[in-house]
Amino acid sequence: MKRHDALVQLSRDHHFGLLLCWKLKEGLKKEIAVERMEKYIRLFYSTNLKDHFAEEEESIFKILGNDHPLISEAVTQHQIFRKMVENGFKNPEEIETFRALLELHIRTEERVIFPEIEKQATDEQLEAILNLNHPELKEPEYDDLFWK
Repeated sequence: MKRHDALVQLSRDHHFGLLLCWKLKEGLKKEIAVERMEKYIRLFYSTNLKDHFAEEEESIFKILGNDHPLISEAVTQHQIFRKMVENGFKNPEEIETFRALLELHIRTEERVIFPEIEKQATDEQLEAILNLNHPELKEPEYDDLFWK
């Protein structure tokens, strides 16, 4: 899907979030210990998702406004992810819940929220976002490749 340049980096970041979902799905299929997957989730959240969510909330979501139902739901999901990570994961079902919600969240942003932002944003708003210094998400250094 062609994105406005202002949203390209955030959209690319979603690739890494979907890769996390795939890794968790593989770990669940292989019945990997919850503690091993949780450790990776915590690392990925602290090095990638936390800043990514903050960046969305502080920049592009403001175009539609916090009262917009799509944005309200996305921000609520960001809070749910934070709480899930803070509370930890006690069983595979909780990891699957996190994985499924993250995948749905990313796909909704890509297919619904980002196109709506592109439709409603002014050229000035998009230019302002383009001028922000977006940190690029990347795979965190991690030795326990439980998904392989």
